Amino acid sequence: MKALRFPRLKTLLISLGLLCLTAVVSLGALLYWITGPGYYAELNAVKAELERMPNVKILELNGVHDLTMEEIWTRIDIADKGEMGFFELDRDSFQQTQNLRLTSIGPYSFRTRQLVGDRESYGGDIEIGPSSPIPAVRSLGITSVQSAVAHYDKLLALVSTWPVTTNDWPSGWPPKKGEWSKKSDEEIHFADLPHGDYYFSLKQ
Repeated sequence: MKALRFPRLKTLLISLGLLCLTAVVSLGALLYWITGPGYYAELNAVKAELERMPNVKILELNGVHDLTMEEIWTRIDIADKGEMGFFELDRDSFQQTQNLRLTSIGPYSFRTRQLVGDRESYGGDIEIGPSSPIPAVRSLGITSVQSAVAHYDKLLALVSTWPVTTNDWPSGWPPKKGEWSKKSDEEIHFADLPHGDYYFSLKQ
C-alpha cells in the first residue's frame, strides 16, 4: 500500500511556521528597539556626560516616554554649591548649543510667559544659552551644561537680584487671556524686542 501524501498540507505548515517565526523575530526586534539601548541612547549619553563632570551628582534623570525617549530632564547637585535643573537635554547640550533650558537653581524655580507678536506661550524654565531673551543672562556666555555649572554662582546671584514686581499689561498689546495672563505679583518683565517680550516669575 502506498503511503498517503499531503503536499498541500506540508506546504501550509511550513508557511505557517515561517510566518510565526517572522512574527516572533519582528516582535523581539520591536521590543528591543523600545526597551533596549537604542531607545535609551540619548538618555544614556546625557547620563554619561553628567557622570563625567567633577563635583556633580545626579539626583534625578528622566524623560518623556514616547516612540523615543524625548524631552530629557535632570536635577543635579553641585558639591558645596547647590542644585540645578535642566530640561530638553541632548548630546549637544554638553558641547556647544544655542539653547539651554534651566528649570531651577538653588532655591529658585521658574514659571514663564513669553509674548512674540500676538502669540503668548508658557513654560517652566528660562533660556540661559546664547539665544536667551534675557540680556543679563546672555552676557554670562553660557553655551553648555558644563559652562552653566561653572557659572553657578554668577547665575544664582543674578537670579536672586531680580526684583519681585507687578507688571500691568502694556497698552496696545492684545487682551490678556487665560489664568496665567492675569496680573501677577510675582511676574518679572524683560523687554527684549528682537526676541519678543519675555516674562517669568520666580518660586522659592
